[in-house]
Amino acid sequence: MSQSRAAPILAFRCCESLIGAWRDTMGYTLGRSGRPSILALVYSDGAAACRTISELGYRLRDSGVPLAGIVAYHATRDGTPRCDMEIEELSSRIILQLADDQTPQASGCRVDPTAMQDAAALISAAFQKCPELLIVNKFGQLEATGGGLADAITEAVDLGIPVVVGVPERRLASWREFTNGLAEEAMIDSPRVQQWLARRGLGVQPRRLGVQQALTSAA
Repeated sequence: MSQSRAAPILAFRCCESLIGAWRDTMGYTLGRSGRPSILALVYSDGAAACRTISELGYRLRDSGVPLAGIVAYHATRDGTPRCDMEIEELSSRIILQLADDQTPQASGCRVDPTAMQDAAALISAAFQKCPELLIVNKFGQLEATGGGLADAITEAVDLGIPVVVGVPERRLASWREFTNGLAEEAMIDSPRVQQWLARRGLGVQPRRLGVQQALTSAA
């Protein structure tokens, strides 16, 4: 049986008039090129990326930027390599248990689909507060097959909300199919990440916690 795939996110191009109405009434904007503002943070080390994306989300929120989305809960503070067990929705500050396998012998986490549905509902509700950015810590197997937070990402694009998504290198092909190749990409520790945020008025002064520093701090 073949697996279902996520519908391309940019099928919304046929609804440009609807997006324009949202932009005019809600203050949302597309990128300067007219393309959606989507940035993939590409990474190979999941644990380090987990901490770096958490750091980004918390620092933006602490600086007063209205956000929606999920990051690993306190991943920057506890230093544990398996930092993806709990997630925090950035607008509501609600903590969710994301994985149902916490044994140290496990080779990976089994994501709880119900928890992911709860996260998607919280994000959708947060869109009513006009966030300036959606952060999704990982484009994973669920999203690649049309589940997880795929609809939340699509909804953000439809509303003109800039989106930042962590994308493992092994998921790049699925990600590019999902976005029709129109998302920007940057390695997670690249200066381009802060430049992309700054162009949208979302820049913060980073603590320069790159991937290598995150790994060192967890050692």
